[in-house]
Amino acid sequence: MLKLGLPKGRLLGRSRAAVEAFAGAAAETFGGAAPGGRPYPRFLRMPDIPDLVAEGLLDVGIAGGEWLAESGADVVRVAPLCWYHVRICALSPPGGIPEGDGPVRVVSEYPRVAAGFASGRWGSGFTQRTVRGSVEHYLPDLADVAVECVETGESMRRRGLIAAHVLFAADVWLVCSRAAASDAGTSALLNRWAEAIATPSPDCPEQDRPPQGRPAPGCSVPHGPSGPSGRPEHHELTELTELTELTELTELSGRTAKGGDRGAHHSLA
Repeated sequence: MLKLGLPKGRLLGRSRAAVEAFAGAAAETFGGAAPGGRPYPRFLRMPDIPDLVAEGLLDVGIAGGEWLAESGADVVRVAPLCWYHVRICALSPPGGIPEGDGPVRVVSEYPRVAAGFASGRWGSGFTQRTVRGSVEHYLPDLADVAVECVETGESMRRRGLIAAHVLFAADVWLVCSRAAASDAGTSALLNRWAEAIATPSPDCPEQDRPPQGRPAPGCSVPHGPSGPSGRPEHHELTELTELTELTELTELSGRTAKGGDRGAHHSLA
C-alpha cells in the first residue's frame, strides 16, 4: 500500500481528484490494481509533506518547489504538475533594499531560503524574523526586505512594493522517497499518474511541462547531489550565492501565473 501525502487548503479539490485518478493510472500500468492494493492518502499542510516523504513516513507526496527548497528534503522529483507557478522574490519599497544604516532586517516565512539569500548578499550584516503569512505588511517600517512567494503580484503592487530580486521560480511537483523510486513498478505507476493529474497550460514554462507519453525526468535519481548532511543541495539554494548578480526588477506586471490554486498557507503577494 502506497502512502500518499497530498496538499489540503486551496489545493484540496485537485488532491482529491488526483486520488480518484490513481486507480486508472494503476490499471494502465499493471492491467489492474496496483500491487499492495489501494493507496492510503493523507491530506496535509504542504510544508510538512517533503520531510515526511524523505523520512519514509510517506512514500509519495505532492509539494511546491518552494517548500522542497525550504525543507532541503532528500526526495526524488518525479514530474512537475503545473498546479501553480510562483516566484520566490525579495520584496522592497520602490527605492530598493535599504543598505548602509545598520543590519538589513529580513522577514520571511521561508527561513532557510531567506538566510541563504541574505548571507550571500550581506554576509552577517542582517537580522532575520520568521513569520507566517502577510509578510509584505512588515514593509517598510518593521523590516527592510521580505522574501516572499509571489503569484500575480497584485498584493505586492497594492502595498506599493517592488520585486527587487527573483530568487527562483517554483512549480508543484510529484515527489517520492528513494525507496519508492528504486522500485521499477512504482516508478512506472508514478509516471503514469503524473500524466493523468498534471494540468499544463500555455503559460507553463517549457522546462516544467509535465511528461506526455514519456518517462518523467528525475524518477531514478534525486534532484541534485546530497550534501554533507545527507540532504540534497537543490539547485535553487546552490544558486543563492549568486543572487547579487541577478537583474534588478521594478515591476512583476505582465508575468502572472494562470494556475491560481495554491496552498492556503501562502499570502498572495
